[in-house]
Amino acid sequence: MKPIKLIIPIILAVVAFLFFKLYGGEIFSNFNHPIRYEKYVDKYCSLYKVDKNLVYAIIKTESKFYPFAKSRTNSKGLMQISDETFEHARKAIEIKTDDIYNKEENIKVGVWYLSYLFNRFKDERYVIIAYNAGPENIIVWKEKGYLDAKKGYLEWNIPYIETRVYIDKVLKSKKYYENAK
Repeated sequence: MKPIKLIIPIILAVVAFLFFKLYGGEIFSNFNHPIRYEKYVDKYCSLYKVDKNLVYAIIKTESKFYPFAKSRTNSKGLMQISDETFEHARKAIEIKTDDIYNKEENIKVGVWYLSYLFNRFKDERYVIIAYNAGPENIIVWKEKGYLDAKKGYLEWNIPYIETRVYIDKVLKSKKYYENAK
């Protein structure tokens, strides 16, 4: 009877090890880099011609996919939309609700805003920084030579530490989403 009591835990440990080896990475990556609200992300990325991997990376970085997130600067929802950006979007696109936390409308406004920033700045790195620090800062920082387009973003002299961390997180998450497929 004793050998059976010893064998059962060993078998369970081997099965658990094999299960984690086969499926554990996928389970962890889905938890750490989820894909949620796919219907809305696909719809508005297609409409506004924005890379959905970038949108998922921004949602992950901004709100960790929590639809009722609110920042210390009063940005709201999945894509952390400010009231000012929401009102700016309202003048350009149809918004069906005043509820900035509405998942679909928040994603719609966020993706539209990314498209607006791409039309304005062209370079994805500038777009990401503008999404975080505001487009007016991109203009000033470029004029001061802080953001040399010929250099990698890690070499840039971005004045805000939060923005330096932000662009790095977004680009790393974007690469993860690109490679996850």
